[in-house]
Formats: sequence, structure tokens, C-alpha cells
Amino acid sequence: MTTANTERPEDVLAPNGVSSSTGVTLPGTGADEDHPQGAVIRQQVEYYFSDENLPTDLYLLQSCGGRENLPVKIKSICGFKKMRSYKPRGLVVAALRKSPFLEVSADGKTIKRKIPLQGKCVLDPDFHDDDDIAYDPRTAKPPVNPVTMLPQTKAKLPPGMSKNMLKPTGFEKAYVEAPQTPQEAAEEEALYDPDKPFLERIEIAIQRFKQKRRMHEMYAHVFDKLMRFGGVESGPRMYQGLSKQEMADMDAEELVRALATHNVPWDRADEKQWVVDFVGVAKAFLSSWYPAHYGYASNAIKNACQVPRSFYNYLLYHSVCPEYAGQLEVARKFCDTAEQELPKVHAVGLVLPGDFNKSASAIFGGAQAGLYTADKSWAEELKKEGINLEEIGIRDEEAKIKFTTGVAIMGSDEQYEMVESFKVLKTESVGLEVIAIHPPDDLTKTSYAQLGKALQHKLKRLEPLGKLVCKAWYAEDCDEWDLPSDKLKYPDGKPGKADDGREYCFWLEGSVLEVCFVGMKMDAKVLTLEGGLTILDNITEVMCSFFTWTANELWMERKPKEVRWLKKGMGTDEEEKEEGKMDGKKQDTTDKGAASDDEFDDE
Repeated sequence: MTTANTERPEDVLAPNGVSSSTGVTLPGTGADEDHPQGAVIRQQVEYYFSDENLPTDLYLLQSCGGRENLPVKIKSICGFKKMRSYKPRGLVVAALRKSPFLEVSADGKTIKRKIPLQGKCVLDPDFHDDDDIAYDPRTAKPPVNPVTMLPQTKAKLPPGMSKNMLKPTGFEKAYVEAPQTPQEAAEEEALYDPDKPFLERIEIAIQRFKQKRRMHEMYAHVFDKLMRFGGVESGPRMYQGLSKQEMADMDAEELVRALATHNVPWDRADEKQWVVDFVGVAKAFLSSWYPAHYGYASNAIKNACQVPRSFYNYLLYHSVCPEYAGQLEVARKFCDTAEQELPKVHAVGLVLPGDFNKSASAIFGGAQAGLYTADKSWAEELKKEGINLEEIGIRDEEAKIKFTTGVAIMGSDEQYEMVESFKVLKTESVGLEVIAIHPPDDLTKTSYAQLGKALQHKLKRLEPLGKLVCKAWYAEDCDEWDLPSDKLKYPDGKPGKADDGREYCFWLEGSVLEVCFVGMKMDAKVLTLEGGLTILDNITEVMCSFFTWTANELWMERKPKEVRWLKKGMGTDEEEKEEGKMDGKKQDTTDKGAASDDEFDDE
């Protein structure tokens, strides 16, 4: 008796027919179609499903379920050792359709017995308990149950994912590179020799990093943008059409240069014009450029942080530039910080400025004034269509209640006495940095709970207020580039900040304070009322704690246009042509009284 195994049993029917080399898969549904070796193919596959082989063939039993007679993929059958030489698969299917013992599905993808298996098989627990046959205890097989059935349908993948994308990519957060062999270590020691210029080493590292990672589109896109942001150019490969033999004859460095698509222009080596700053590039890329262009979707933020982190890990692990190891470690930490803070930044932007500040803004003519339209007559038709206008703006009555309640509980006696006569002293646009967060205390929560019961028929919600303490903050940008070189008027090379360092205290709901964090930056419009009360009128942008802007953003989108200087008193060529046409004849448009060719209009 044949023992159960996963190998194909040897058969006297050794196929030695001529296989087709066309490789074209035919449907195999025609009644007259058959493979040149059709009789041999049918005999071989019929043997696989026969009563002689099937009861002990564990692999086939796991596929068809034994007596359940489940369809088996023909693709799997064609992968058996005895079947691999028969091609194309379409004619193999056509040959199997002519079998009186087997049944092929209409789509030609699966096959099964026409009459299911009747007797015992190795899937049965008592298969070896046959009293009529004596088994040698040295060769007796232990029970194979329970047996895991092999799936005959394709595994369902997440939307937008392929089977290849589920394999490790090297961009996983816990990914660790394998230890190097002595040969690999010696090779990299030569590639990243500290005596080589930094630009040469970083070019080699970029290409080798790409070779050691699965650069799916979502990773390659972020990596290319990061390289561009850092001053690394990209383009077609330097050497096209290299054969495998030519590449096999190259050493590691020659191969890297032949396959490279990124390069660092040699003018970047001028330290007076360019500086190597891994920390600044990482901070500006993650905090300013990437969120502004690709938003705050969770998967996008995860990729944007993981790709730079993986690249910095590679540079550190392979000692590409040990002179910048300290910068790389700091830059890697900012990748971790960005992954934590950027989702919070998005959440904060959705809830600010909170109901209390919205109420004050609506009352004192700020950004929320006049936004509530749900009580208008023309809004009734929109409500019937299912459009909810209640979330836009705030009702005047609700705004007065929430503002008065907040001042009564949080404010001083002087502020409460002025609640009906507050006046706006100043409106300003200012950058803010959060320096402290004070959630609502127990006394405030108790007071709001008591008032909430009395006002619940007028308000949907009334939340206790806490305090958000901020200081004035200004982003470092390139505004000073346009200033005149006046050391007396601009001693620091930039305009002075009148309120630099000034502190602001805002009252915000506890649910809003929960998503805020110390160090968070904001661009806001602030109303200052009598009595020292400050209101967050409007938030234009929320930023993470390490927000940085660099001039690298200027070359990301498009190259600057060429500046054309025109002579004084002269328009463009198009204007001159139009003037000539109007006069009906060719005119000399040169202004005799104009300045000489050496003088230009720079105004």
C-alpha cells in the first residue's frame, strides 16, 4: 500500500510528449479541442483522483476534502511534477474535459471527480485500524487528524493592496537589517570611506538604500519628495540598456553609479552657499511642506514619518556619514515626534476655537458674526432636503447664554459687572505657542453641571471651561530678505515683533483642551476686550511643536521664471506689434528720448 505523503506518487505513465512553446492560454471549451498528448494527460490526472491513489494522497485530500469532493484548482494540478511539461494550460483543460471520470468547471479553473470517493481515506481517524491487515509497527504512520484543509479560493486582500505589497518592505517601524557578512562589511567600508567627499558617499547611500527596500509607489513618492526637498536632483539612469553580463562584471560602486537615478549637484559642496542640515530638512519637511500638500490622513502621515526614519537608520547603521551621526539621531527623533503630533494637530484644527470663543466672536462682530442662518426663512427648503445648517455658526441667544455663563464662572467680579458692556479694544493677528494647559477644576465642573440642568431646554450642550495659556510666537521665514540693509532700523535683519513673548490666556471647553498639547503652534486672530479678556476669534492654521519653514520649499513646485529687464519707456514686444498694426504701417517704436541701452527700468 502507498503511504500518505505530499509528493506526487511515481506512476508508470511518464509523460514524454512534445510540449507547446507558445505559452498561450486557451479557454479549452471547444468540443473538438484536445492536447497532442491529451490521452496521456487524462490518464495521469485520472490516476491522481483514482481510488488507488486518492485515499492516501494527503495533499489532494486536503484540497478536495475526501468524500466531500470539493473542486481542486487545475493550476495546482498543472504544478505537479508529472504535469509541468504539458502546455499551454488551455489545451490541458480541453483534454481533461474529455475525461469520463473527471468533471471540469465551466470556467476551466477547477476539476473534481464525477463520482465522489466512497471508502476510507487518511483523513479518517480509524483509517489504520483495520483488523484484517497487519501493519509493521516500524512503518505504521501516526494518525494525521485533525487535518487542515487547503483553501481553493484566493485570499481576500485589503482594498488597494496586492499580494506583493503584504511582504516585508523594510519600512516597518520595527524593521532591523540583517547582520553583514565580512565580505559585505569590507565592501561597504570601501564604498563609504570617510576620505571620500560627503556628496559622493550620500549618492551611493541613496541608491543602495533604494535597492535594499521594496519601494512601493507610496514609499517611493515620499522618498523622492524628501530627496528633492533636501536638494537632491533626480532623473533617468546615467547608463541605459545595460545587459546582465555587463552588470555582472561591475564592482559594487560601478553598479550603484550605473543604476543611480538621484544625484547631488557638485555646487552643493560649497559651504558658503549650502549647508548639510539633516535636522532642519526633517523638521521643515514633516511640519510644513508635507502636511500642506498631502493633508493629515493617518496612512499618509505614517508613511511620511517612516520613510525618512528608515533612511536615517540606514545612514547610521552603515556609517555613511559619521560626521553627521548626531544630526541623524536628532532627525530620527523628530520623525517619532511628528508621527505623534500631526494627528493631534488635525484633531485640534477641527474643534478650535470652541463654543465659548465662537459665542464671543458672534457677539462682538468677529469671524463668527452672521454665520448662523438656520433660522432664516429660505433655509427651510434646505432643511427639507436634509441639509443640516445648525452646525454652521451659533444662534444669538445661545451665544449670549454661553458667553455670560463663562464670564460669570471663570471671570472676576469686575469682568462680570461689564458683561453687558464689553467693548473690543484691539483686534490682532498673532502666532501663538501653547505653554500651559489647565483643565476645568472640580468647582468649575460643579457650577456648570448646576447651570446645565437649568438651561438644558435652551442649549444643546454647555461644557465647563479650562484655560489655555499661550505666548506670542513668530515663524522664522524669509521676510527679511526683502528689507533694506539698514542696521539702525533693522539691527537683527528682520522687523521687530512688538508683542514678542507676550502671554495670552484663553478660556476653552474641557473637550477641546484634551486634544491640545504643550508646544502646539497656531496662527490666530485674537480679540482683546475690556477687563483684559482675550478671545480666540479665528484659527487659520494649527502646527506641531517643531514647526519650521525653510527656503527649500521655494524650488519644490516649479523653477522660478526668468527675469526680463526692459529698456525705459518700452513695453513688451507684443505691445509694440499691436501699436504698429493700429497705425497701419511699420513704426519705429524706439523712444528717442529714452535712456541708452545700458540703462534699465528696475522699478
